[in-house]
Amino acid sequence: MSGLDYSQKRLLGKALKSRKRDARTRQLQIYAVLTGFLSMLISFATLVVWILK
Repeated sequence: MSGLDYSQKRLLGKALKSRKRDARTRQLQIYAVLTGFLSMLISFATLVVWILK
């Protein structure tokens, strides 16, 4: 989990600590994955803009 920011670590931590697999746990996992993916896309777009300058 070293590449995740604080909020993503918190979301995954809550989901992993939950013993039962309920809808809220699943939502937290999906949200953490989506925020990580969007963060990666923003970083990639920033890199592309920086290279094209």
